[in-house]
Amino acid sequence: MREAWALVVASWKTALSYRLSMVFSLVSLVVTIVPVYYVAKALQSTMAHSIVAQGGEYFAFLLVGMIAFSFIMTAVNSVPGVVSTGIASGTLEALLSTRASLPALVSGLIGYGFVWTAVRALVMLGAGLVLGVHLVWSAWFSSLVILALIVLAYLPVGLFAAALQLAFRTAGPLASGVLIASSLLGGVYYPTQVMPSWIPRLSDAVPLTYGLRALRQTLLDGVPFRDVLPDVATLVGFVLLLTALSLFALSEALHYARRSGTLAQY
Repeated sequence: MREAWALVVASWKTALSYRLSMVFSLVSLVVTIVPVYYVAKALQSTMAHSIVAQGGEYFAFLLVGMIAFSFIMTAVNSVPGVVSTGIASGTLEALLSTRASLPALVSGLIGYGFVWTAVRALVMLGAGLVLGVHLVWSAWFSSLVILALIVLAYLPVGLFAAALQLAFRTAGPLASGVLIASSLLGGVYYPTQVMPSWIPRLSDAVPLTYGLRALRQTLLDGVPFRDVLPDVATLVGFVLLLTALSLFALSEALHYARRSGTLAQY
């Protein structure tokens, strides 16, 4: 995977040339967390009963949801973003003509996005700890596994969008639609059980529902990993099914673009 690492390093060096932008991005995160903290404190008494099985603290509940959703946004937007940029700049066809494998190229092109998202997540987490968030540190490994599964469950959406980008030069509303549905139905800002009775049925079709519930129970409430295995198993099912379908779609779109000679056409 030397090719992937080289692409990540190249993207990181490019980003470092805009240091002021990076600093402002991190500072804006801290500034955003502060009002979220006070809003959460104001709503604590209202939300406490609904989130008693997920830590009981609404600010911690929100913080975990926001961090997980930032990774989801990267997973959904990064692949179609680099494909679109590669087509517009004419570099995509050149990269695909190298000896590097497609998985290595994809990993390298989107790797920096995940590195930067992880940095931003650590800043958010640090701000939360300063403001009094309590985490179960013994569950850090289980929490990372669950977070990785959440990302893997949403990365296929980015691959589907990239396939559409290759075939039709537009991904349409796929990425934004999935992100909006996940934010509203997946329990990012509120637990799904507070919604009208018919909406939780829709949330059952959203991978984030299972991932966030398991993540909050382990990281905030100290629930053993074996007790969240049903949610984890469902999340793994989403990963396997969606990954297989998205890889097939991306492969077919790539073959179509090569056959039609439109790979380098914007």
